[in-house]
Amino acid sequence: MAVPPVPLERLSKASAASNAWALRLLMTGAVAVLIVLSLAAPIGYVFLTTEVLIAIVYATSLNLLMGYGGMLSLGHAAYYALGAYTTALLTVKVGWPMAAAMLAGPVVAALFAAIFGLLIVRTSHLEHAYFLMLTLAFSQLVFVVIYKWYDLTHGDDGITGIFPAGLIGTPRSYCIFVVLVSSACLWLLYRLVHSPFGLILQAIRDNPTRVEFVGLSVRRHQLAAFVIAGCVAGISGTLYAYFAGTISPQLADWAQSARPFIANTIGGIQSFWGPAIGVIVLELVDSQFARFTEHSLLAVGLLAVFVGIFFPQGMIGLFGGRSADRAHGLWKRLRSGS
Repeated sequence: MAVPPVPLERLSKASAASNAWALRLLMTGAVAVLIVLSLAAPIGYVFLTTEVLIAIVYATSLNLLMGYGGMLSLGHAAYYALGAYTTALLTVKVGWPMAAAMLAGPVVAALFAAIFGLLIVRTSHLEHAYFLMLTLAFSQLVFVVIYKWYDLTHGDDGITGIFPAGLIGTPRSYCIFVVLVSSACLWLLYRLVHSPFGLILQAIRDNPTRVEFVGLSVRRHQLAAFVIAGCVAGISGTLYAYFAGTISPQLADWAQSARPFIANTIGGIQSFWGPAIGVIVLELVDSQFARFTEHSLLAVGLLAVFVGIFFPQGMIGLFGGRSADRAHGLWKRLRSGS
């Protein structure tokens, strides 16, 4: 008796469900390992883990714009700084409880992302340079306000005395808190980019004219992505404020926007885990080259150029596809000396 063939749609759904469960198990295992690391590792590694996780959330929020939305931004630091400064001011000057101040930071960042986004996304149909320069301009506007408004922000002196309290008042407990919050943010972003909204965003990136033709609003989806990315950047800024204990206007400077931009470029845009790889690589390059020279940024720049030329898909592309073949060919040429 012949066995009837299994419908292709059922196979694809089973495969998707299997991949989802595998991802959940992998993320659960990673969270468990990080929590154990927070409890048992030397304190230096605890600080490093906290810093890297905050940077990964920050870079992944930018990837929602760059990789999935096709919107290049050099002004993402504005929302990072707004989240950090809102939390710091409410904690130090107003005396709000830590929980309330932490919730207010991302809300203010999302509010300003909505205000700026209303003006910025109008240029999304033009060349990328217009969008890029507008994001940079608004970020520098935030930087100037923070730098000049001394009575509120203390200008270049910054704000100090921002420390976590209560159950997360120690470096190890705060690291566990950051592990949980960053895992939640990454999971929500992962679900978002694989949802119908994320698929529409990718369609807009590839061909906005066709998306408009089927009756969907391009600007509305781009603005929504802009606000969500700004909110998540505000979360990472809030986490950083309590981690560092002190903040300064440099959080809103263009260099703070360039770092996640470079991390996405190195790790690989249009890949969800590319920013995480880029952040880890940047941290390794910075820490290793800083031991020998103060010009570690030069090594970062050379690495970005190298990846851009030889691995356009980023380092995530080394795990398969043309970039893997190109890497193998490059390695063979290096070994042969040609």
